[in-house]
Amino acid sequence: MESGGRPSLGQFILLGTSSVVTAFLFSVYRQKAQVAQELKGAKRIHLGEDLKSILSEAPGKCVPYAVIEGAVRSVKETLNSQFVENCKGVIQRLTLQEHKMVWNRTTHLWYVASRRRPTA
Repeated sequence: MESGGRPSLGQFILLGTSSVVTAFLFSVYRQKAQVAQELKGAKRIHLGEDLKSILSEAPGKCVPYAVIEGAVRSVKETLNSQFVENCKGVIQRLTLQEHKMVWNRTTHLWYVASRRRPTA
């Protein structure tokens, strides 16, 4: 403080900067908390239900977060194990979408990077 008991210009600038940083971090926190709530409330769908009708009724023909449960059936013929007798299986194709936060050294900012990885 200056001699008159009034804050200096530097203190006002510091207070403003601190307020902006706090508001930004709070908005990021709210956004991440909302995503966590959406994940907790993921819709559970059993394979016995008609998935096509559920998707066609959904806005944008997409269910943002869902858990699909159930036993799979073979479309064509099942595969027989060459090592275990009476063991049969099907081929499942799974695609993982990876989301991660990456630090950019040039801009000194975090950004979201996503990558699809097909697995057999």
